[in-house]
Amino acid sequence: MRRRSHLTVTLIALVMVGTSIVTTPSRDPALAADPLADAKAQQQALEKTLSQQRAALATLKATSATLAGKLDSAKAELAAVTSEYNRVSGLLTEVREQVAEITARLADLRAQIDELDAELLSLAHQIKVQGEALRAREALLQEHLRNAYEHSQTSMLELILSADSLDAATTQVGYLLSISDQDRQLADEVRDLRADLETRRASLRDGRRVLSDARDVADAEAAVLAESEAELAAMEAELAALKAAADRKRGEQEAALNAAVEARGDVAAQIAASEQAALAAARLVAKLQAEEDARRQQPSAFGFRWPEDSFRVTQEWGPTTFVLEGPYTYHGTYYKHFHGGIDIANGCGTPIRAVGNGTVKASGRPLWPWDSGYGVVISHGSGVQSWYWHLKAQVIVSPGQAVSIGQVIGYEGNTGNSTGCHLHFAINDHSIWENPRVYLP
Repeated sequence: MRRRSHLTVTLIALVMVGTSIVTTPSRDPALAADPLADAKAQQQALEKTLSQQRAALATLKATSATLAGKLDSAKAELAAVTSEYNRVSGLLTEVREQVAEITARLADLRAQIDELDAELLSLAHQIKVQGEALRAREALLQEHLRNAYEHSQTSMLELILSADSLDAATTQVGYLLSISDQDRQLADEVRDLRADLETRRASLRDGRRVLSDARDVADAEAAVLAESEAELAAMEAELAALKAAADRKRGEQEAALNAAVEARGDVAAQIAASEQAALAAARLVAKLQAEEDARRQQPSAFGFRWPEDSFRVTQEWGPTTFVLEGPYTYHGTYYKHFHGGIDIANGCGTPIRAVGNGTVKASGRPLWPWDSGYGVVISHGSGVQSWYWHLKAQVIVSPGQAVSIGQVIGYEGNTGNSTGCHLHFAINDHSIWENPRVYLP
């Protein structure tokens, strides 16, 4: 009795995590791609399209008489918009050419400015060097003149009389005369340097004035370019709007034309094609369903199979945003809402099969009075248990009974905390609710 009480308490704790009330489509995404679900979704989409096409055919036939007027109106509006588009497009081409011309001219002008600026810098450097040379020559000339003046204070006669010989006196007089010729040559050089320097300075002044004028012209060209570019941007925006309007009008015209074509029978052809596609989709669904059913009945690496032969998954295992799911801490992480198993459904009364060989640990209503649901718990050894909940109130296996894989252990029901027929299937591995898909094929 004490052992049974301990088992009941354990079952209460586990089922409070594992139980769910899902009978609606899955609230969490599937963990892997499902070709069968995709095929079914495609089949439903084709059936919906087929229904819409049939309704469209009826509508088109009723409104086909008014299409001629709509076509004429659409053509006139499209022609007007196209004409305006062509006009603005032509103006835009002219503005683009103007912008390109101004840009090229401005680039050439700025290149000339840079070249002139470099030449003026070189000229200024030459003036500096030549000014220094001029000052050196003027200083030398000044020194020569001062020496000549000092020597001129002694007369030629005194120079001759004071000399040791006539030859020495002649040499000294010649020396004075040669110095005078050098001074004249040096003076000529100074005059030439001054004239050349003045010419260069005048050229520098003129060059700077031309450079200033060129920069003013460049600034004016830049202002014109900015204005033209702004005008170009505005026209491009207007052209884009006109293009969009033309595309819209053209779309309206094409839609009206398509509607007219469909009203004359194309929709009927589309319906026939859709019916063929829907038929092919139905065959694909049936084929995939058969393959899926066969696969689910093959044991996994754990020796398990799915608990139903054919079914749909309505809720996956794991964290969820569904507020009616209780909290759970999985591997150290706390989740406010956690679904401890997988919910599957195939209709009330569907046979529920043991997923693997094992021993029944609990059956019937082991959580009564806390939970009125019927369920079965099977131990597979090594600490692994499989749980089946919300079964019909029909007990067909008993605790201690050995069961084999695929054996019927109950039927899909709506007992306990549930809003519709489904099976809540869970795997408990060493007291942890694990993802059943890991154990299933």
